[in-house]
Amino acid sequence: MLPIPTSLTHHTNLPSFSQLQGYNAQKASFSRTIHIKQIGHALFTIPAYNESYLIPLPSLHIEGLIYGKPFVELNNCTYISSSSGYVAKIDYSGKGWVSGKKNSFTAVLYPQGKERDVLYTVEGQWSESFTIKAGSGHGLKKAEPIETYNAKTTKTTPLTVAPIEEQDPLESNRAWQTVAAAIMKSDMDTVHVEKSKIENSQRELRRKEAAEGREWQRRFFKRSSQASDPLFDQLAKFIPGERIEAEKTGGVWRFDESKKAERAGVGMGMPSGQAAPVAPLQQQPLAPAQP
Repeated sequence: MLPIPTSLTHHTNLPSFSQLQGYNAQKASFSRTIHIKQIGHALFTIPAYNESYLIPLPSLHIEGLIYGKPFVELNNCTYISSSSGYVAKIDYSGKGWVSGKKNSFTAVLYPQGKERDVLYTVEGQWSESFTIKAGSGHGLKKAEPIETYNAKTTKTTPLTVAPIEEQDPLESNRAWQTVAAAIMKSDMDTVHVEKSKIENSQRELRRKEAAEGREWQRRFFKRSSQASDPLFDQLAKFIPGERIEAEKTGGVWRFDESKKAERAGVGMGMPSGQAAPVAPLQQQPLAPAQP
């Protein structure tokens, strides 16, 4: 999962066999370290199988600040609810003061509404390796893995982006290139100066828009006229406490197919503190739950 700067919009075209869209806002606090609550959600769909998945965003905190080697740890518990009739519950843990390994997690898969009927258990580190076993309980340690995934040895598709000079002035790599270069040099003074330039220019644009009585138009997304979403509502009822917090994200955001044709020449400046939409989804009817 990648952090999304709140001043920029991100858009990704995924292969036709899988599509993802989402939006988030973030609330940060400090108590011994930096804690970040993510507000919003993602919707993932596989049209070929007529399946949709609701993916709430996990909270996180920063470890390693004292040692000068900070890294992100995911917090607590999240769920993934599927129109196929199943739910995954994911518990995150990490490297503590005395023991533990960073990026550790345990996940279970069960039929919707039947949390005790665990079908599979997944354990390990999402940044290293993890194993999938059938069932749960005391016999799990002796059970043979159905499959093992190793993030270090698994081949991935290289990320391909346009050269910096061909990117829109406010695409991430180009907009933040001076900040990134300063971070690589550990030049925190320059990081602060360059970061402030970007943020202040965005704030000035928002003030100008407010004075002119207009709102910045998102490049690929539109604010829903509804306070909720039918697909979200169908899947969220199987996730404890999950709800849309539209008042904290400036509304409910969905990818707008009609805006594809308007892509050229439209600015990408994202209002500071506003939700940052990411990637598209074509909503599919819910498949019936499996018994």
